[in-house]
Amino acid sequence: MKDSLSISILIIVVYILTSLVVPITFIGDAIFLANAVLWATVIGATIFISKLRSSTMWQKDKTVLQLAAIIAVFQIFIAVFAGFFMGFGKNTNVWTPSTLTVYLPYLIMPFFAMELSRAYVTQATASRKPTVALLFIGLFYTLILTPIPTYMHLTAPLVIAEFLIKTFIPTLAISILATYFAYLGGFPASIIYMAVPAFFTWFSPILPNPSWQLQSMITVTAATVGFLVLDQTVKPLPTKHIHRTLKKQKSQLPYWTAIALIGLIAVWSSTGLLGFTPTIIASGSMQPSLNPGDITIIISVPPATIKIGDIIQYQTADAPTIHRAIDKYEAGGSLWFITQGDANNAPDNPVNERNVMGKAVLTIPQLGWVSIYVKTAFTEIISFLINNITTAFATLSILLVASVFGVHRYRNQPLRKLRRRIGR
Repeated sequence: MKDSLSISILIIVVYILTSLVVPITFIGDAIFLANAVLWATVIGATIFISKLRSSTMWQKDKTVLQLAAIIAVFQIFIAVFAGFFMGFGKNTNVWTPSTLTVYLPYLIMPFFAMELSRAYVTQATASRKPTVALLFIGLFYTLILTPIPTYMHLTAPLVIAEFLIKTFIPTLAISILATYFAYLGGFPASIIYMAVPAFFTWFSPILPNPSWQLQSMITVTAATVGFLVLDQTVKPLPTKHIHRTLKKQKSQLPYWTAIALIGLIAVWSSTGLLGFTPTIIASGSMQPSLNPGDITIIISVPPATIKIGDIIQYQTADAPTIHRAIDKYEAGGSLWFITQGDANNAPDNPVNERNVMGKAVLTIPQLGWVSIYVKTAFTEIISFLINNITTAFATLSILLVASVFGVHRYRNQPLRKLRRRIGR
């Protein structure tokens, strides 16, 4: 307990230094270097104490590790799924050798310091009262993850409410689940669960771009579902079912990994990152060649290679349009296209080559209706939840806390049975 308290105090000191002292003491890249060095002291102290005390935080439980990876991938999958309906954006992180040298230690050092110390503190303090430990350790790391200046700006009720819904509650949900992984599987489990989404956020060139209300609900929902799945999976099972259950769990990771890869390819292709873009036909202007609900694959090609008669996609002031090129000419040093929908009576305004996004090479009939129906239903559900965001968050928070108290019930089941026998 004393070692856990010492590590917690060290974390608080580093937290204060990195939030208040370093920003006014150093300038430029030195700030990132100083932060990395300070958090490295937490890593070193935790490793030294854990080795000295022979902590169980380094032990591996293969089943828990697999669940950590599955739930982390599931969390990404839910965000990507929402991105298909709410849009994607380019990652603001642009990594070059020089930026990696400066910023990667700044990102990784506090990340590893948090998870190493979380694992040690949890393993050292949660054996007797896991419910209280999970809640308080999760809360502690939630508070530490928010810089002190952020708290100093929470002066108005509306600002506080937005902070709680946008930042604090989602971070708390993730922190409690990470603490539960640390309790069951030590440092390897918690680092896997936290690292997969973090590295996706840091290095994926395309990221989901939902509203902050939706992002908060996705995070809390995914963490709550993950907690329930983990809690149900690690309950004591009858001996004859253990082998079959573990075998079933082992087979899930490849499937979830495949789903994540397919989703990643779908995201990148939908933004044109892979050189082609699937587009759903929404109007009948190209009938009978293209019908509403068809999916057309657009590939990026040099405008000069587009021939008269090709179906092209180009950007207008309103939205991308897919029409047939019926003529082309050069003027002012640029190539221009005359386009017209097959079902339209008049051609469109001339299209400059700079606005051409590509040409259609493949059409999948009617498959787009699935996306249209799902998107409509998803949008209506999200609109309802956002309009009732307080109720939604209250429900999710109650479910998460109830799940944490469920841990105490099952972890102390043998002790309760013993007490009942003694009472008799």
